[in-house]
Amino acid sequence: MFDYSNDSHDAIPIVHALLDEGYDSNGMSNDLWTHLTNACAKRSQLSQILTPVGGTWSRVTSLRGLTPRASLTWDDVTKRFEHLTFLDEITRWTRPFYVHMLINMKARGKTPTPTNRSTASRPRDLKNMLLARDGRFSVVGGMMDNTGPIPAVPPANGMTTLQVAHIIPFNASRRIPLRAMLSKFAGQDMENLLTGHGINDPSNALLLDATTHLSFDAFEFGLECQDDRYFLRMLVPTWSQPPTVSRHLEGGELFFGQGPAQVALPSALLCNIQLAVGRVLRASGAAEAIDKILEDEESLSCGNLEGDYGLRVSASYLERELRALQGLDELVIDQQDNIADPDSEEVLPVTVRHRIST
Repeated sequence: MFDYSNDSHDAIPIVHALLDEGYDSNGMSNDLWTHLTNACAKRSQLSQILTPVGGTWSRVTSLRGLTPRASLTWDDVTKRFEHLTFLDEITRWTRPFYVHMLINMKARGKTPTPTNRSTASRPRDLKNMLLARDGRFSVVGGMMDNTGPIPAVPPANGMTTLQVAHIIPFNASRRIPLRAMLSKFAGQDMENLLTGHGINDPSNALLLDATTHLSFDAFEFGLECQDDRYFLRMLVPTWSQPPTVSRHLEGGELFFGQGPAQVALPSALLCNIQLAVGRVLRASGAAEAIDKILEDEESLSCGNLEGDYGLRVSASYLERELRALQGLDELVIDQQDNIADPDSEEVLPVTVRHRIST
């Protein structure tokens, strides 16, 4: 269990979702397998857990992954892990994905204005490139940007000020643990794609109206790219989506690059990773839990929490705010020595009772 903020969160649904819905499920299962075998003194126990009637160790390791035979369900596997006290190791493996990837991806944060120290393109330049790529229209929602000449005939879906929406959030460029977890999740190094010019490249951006932007950031829908074709995937029921999204069909094809300029299309890799993260969030129930954490943090930041509850809820939020004010550089997490990253959701040892524990 994760003791985070004022609630506890079960690791098992997150593990299930990571292995079932993750972008690189085989790589994730192998990574978990390696973690367990490194932590396990008696490897024969794993053979017993992952085979319905025992079986040999060589038979299990030949599969090289946590894929049970047909007669063994994940619930059965979970019960066997619990009986043999492997649940703690599963929780240790899961925690960084929850803390550094799922929470930070869901929280996202606003894109700051780049300074002279930043190598990323300025947002205005990026928006101009996206307007040239997609022809002043948001591909999701079909709304026309209100900059430029007013058309003689009003556009069918209306006009508004379109916004730049990052596929992988800008905060990934500032968070080493988030990039590390996304790299493991994707099964490849994401460093160059998520830092420097990469984070503000047109391949990592969409043009969306404000409402659709919020829906995208909340992982209510995502984009799937197959064979250079883009499809809209609903992550929550269509009826709960804003009209700009619900006017599309689930699985409906989307067409980018209809504008006058040749500008990089949305990255297939980044779209599919963002969608996979959304599916993990929804399948595990973590999306709702993280929303509650973020609501508590917002209330806390506005001074709306009173008494002991205000001290207990989201001490990690106070830690992040303090570090932001101090202007400290982020540290690389060293989990073995319990060194905390300033952008981490974990709390320093002085507030042990608030820290995520297993």
